[in-house]
Amino acid sequence: MAIRNGILQTADRGHLLRALAGFANLTVDQWCPAGHPASNGQLPGWSHWGGVTSAHAIEGLAASIPNHCIDGWSYAARSLSAILAGDGHAARHLAYYAQLRAGLCILANLGVGIFNRTNFVVTAAGSIERLDKWPLDRNGRARANGPGMGTHDVVWETLKAWTTAIPTSRALLDLLKIRGSSLRECLDAIWPGMSATGAATSLIEAWGLDLKRGKEEHRYRNISSYSPQAMNLLAPSIPEALNFVRHFWTMFEPTSGASFDQLDRFMLRSLLLRQHRVVANDKNYAAGSIATRYEELPPAIRTLASVEFLTNAQQPRSPLFLQLANATSSPAQPTEMLARAFLLLRAATALTQNSLVEAGISCVKGDMRPWIDPIAVARGFWPPAQPLSDPIDLWLDVELALLDFEGSIDPEPTSLNDWVARTAKGLPTIYEAERIGVWSLCT
Repeated sequence: MAIRNGILQTADRGHLLRALAGFANLTVDQWCPAGHPASNGQLPGWSHWGGVTSAHAIEGLAASIPNHCIDGWSYAARSLSAILAGDGHAARHLAYYAQLRAGLCILANLGVGIFNRTNFVVTAAGSIERLDKWPLDRNGRARANGPGMGTHDVVWETLKAWTTAIPTSRALLDLLKIRGSSLRECLDAIWPGMSATGAATSLIEAWGLDLKRGKEEHRYRNISSYSPQAMNLLAPSIPEALNFVRHFWTMFEPTSGASFDQLDRFMLRSLLLRQHRVVANDKNYAAGSIATRYEELPPAIRTLASVEFLTNAQQPRSPLFLQLANATSSPAQPTEMLARAFLLLRAATALTQNSLVEAGISCVKGDMRPWIDPIAVARGFWPPAQPLSDPIDLWLDVELALLDFEGSIDPEPTSLNDWVARTAKGLPTIYEAERIGVWSLCT
């Protein structure tokens, strides 16, 4: 099976945003209440679609956006804890599902619904159109109500199709923003009038490498999921695991509000350098358009990154975290997969924040607190009925944990037990990456 040609270009976000707006100041069980076809977060298969209205489907898709986002952060957090526990197989398994949830969130924000072989787009008219081709029966005839592509396959195929078509790739770059400026604005400032399809494609391919290689890596993921782990050793060294944690939090320390300037500036540079190589077919960045048209970039971007930085003359070596994300080991190593998961989640979170703003939802005023507060309580981030007034303060716990963490890795531990014995306060805070999702969707 495959994606229907041209169907993604009919996807529209207008009706989706209106449905999302209706969730403000409601608890999650009020979003799609009892009796709603999507009350459990799922939608019926095509063969049982009869009672589902377009409005129902759109509401179910809108409800999936923030939930896929926070669930992706939770999978990534558990993967991070598995790395710190020396359990590489669990880390790899969970990192893959963190990526998958991020992909589902990205697509939902774009008006594409993936619901266990019920895959569709929402059009500008508010209708639901099947995303994938109809399966064939034994006689080679199309089954209009037959099941669609499986989630693992359709997520990657759809992301790939979205980024390789000019209208949809530009739409994605419009929605991904750094300091209020879209990636498309940045690319257009440097290369005015030029298609950014190559940049969008390379961006998603780099971050979604493990989704792309899903079939190829399936055997290795099955080993991690079903085979005796002691007979298939896969664990990062203790220094490697601890170093990964340190570099992860360096990249995701919140700066202005719920932004991540350190990560975003490297991501922007990577995007611009990739586009330079597509356009100029060389690596002489200092002599290219990035340098000559730097002043055309939005002021907030120029404050974030100097021309020397963007042309790779300053800090040319990417941080370890991004080196791991760009690695192409086969089979993929746990830290590599998790680094890519975090990048996809950064993109998914940015899109979700943008959708909430466009829907007229004010996170600052607490419009999403009835949804996110119970999740934070369940994770132990604050006591029941005593939420933090500003969830960005969740970072303060991480800062304290990192101080303890730095002390626990100097000198370098000789074993995992050696490290754990030194750690008084750092666990579990040091691997609670879903804190990022909580403060990002409440700030």
